[in-house]
Amino acid sequence: MKRTLFSILLVLPLAVAAQKSYTITGKIPGLKEPAKVYMATVQGDGWMDTDSAEIKNGQFQFTGSLSEPTQAILSVRRSHTPQRRNVTDQLDLFIENSNITIIATDSIKNAKVSGSVIDRESREIEADIKPLLNGINELQDEFGRKNAEGAFVYPLETRKKAGDSLQKLVAGIRDVRLKFADSHPNSFMGLHTFYYYVLDGKVAPSTSEPLFNRFSAELKSSELGKKTLQKLEILKRAQTGIKATDFTQNDLNGKPFTLSSLRGKYVLVDFWASWCAPCRAENPNVVKAYNELKNKNFEIVGVSLDYPGGKAVWEEAVKKDGLPWIHVSDLKGWKNEVAVMYGVNSVPQNLLIDPQGMIVGKNLRGEALTEKLKELIK
Repeated sequence: MKRTLFSILLVLPLAVAAQKSYTITGKIPGLKEPAKVYMATVQGDGWMDTDSAEIKNGQFQFTGSLSEPTQAILSVRRSHTPQRRNVTDQLDLFIENSNITIIATDSIKNAKVSGSVIDRESREIEADIKPLLNGINELQDEFGRKNAEGAFVYPLETRKKAGDSLQKLVAGIRDVRLKFADSHPNSFMGLHTFYYYVLDGKVAPSTSEPLFNRFSAELKSSELGKKTLQKLEILKRAQTGIKATDFTQNDLNGKPFTLSSLRGKYVLVDFWASWCAPCRAENPNVVKAYNELKNKNFEIVGVSLDYPGGKAVWEEAVKKDGLPWIHVSDLKGWKNEVAVMYGVNSVPQNLLIDPQGMIVGKNLRGEALTEKLKELIK
């Protein structure tokens, strides 16, 4: 018995070491021509090829190590078959430090993956979501149809009802992901789902923070765990009922403007961009609200997410849309420091701040914007 235990202890360090690396073994027996498979992972702001392997006798292999599980795309590129645009033979999967097997026939896109727990969990979520996605696609295809003259086949009221049904399906997808994150506090995929799909600004931090606290200490101390905590703290800055975080950015004249300089007024901080079509479509509503309330202790600060070198088009958009309020930007696009500070990842968005500097409303649109302002500003 002692000898057996000693043998196990000798093997154990090797087993632990194996867990710090991965081996991906692939088999595509029906692929007869010379080919290579490329592995792409997210590097910085986009996907990049980070490894490749020859496919010999229908087999290939990747080895490496990861600090934590990651998404990858494996793409097969054949030597004698030219790649057609938008037609690729690829497989999306999650990889982790384990022995992963990929079995296909003559194409990798429908391969079966085994050996990765996080990939299996990802596919379980996709299977639960698929019927809901199919329902969304069916509604869009049916009620988005137009006749030969370009007019919608269905009347507006019918399309609105279809839109309500669509939103229920979207809410269903959100519910699937929320339940998965809630029921998998020890799973990296649970944390991944929480980070990418629960922390999207639509779930209040008062709800999402207790859920995050349920994740294991190991997950919370991982790189993704640290990013999740940072994202949660950012989202907390934009919730109603707390004091708005101050900021300073240059206006159209290149002069620094500080938000707190408007303390004592109601302030709408409006995130937009000259290139954002929905923002430009919403601007008439913002102009209407401004004209009705500008003499009642109310101001607007437009924060533009225009890009470097875009000052001229930003200025032209302000002029063309007739936006006579304060405008600021650092011309860093989505990396605008104020937008990052408030967790803005889509535009248009806005925050309403009261005279004491407290956030009292957010994402007010259309007639609701003017109505809410009139309700607060007497």
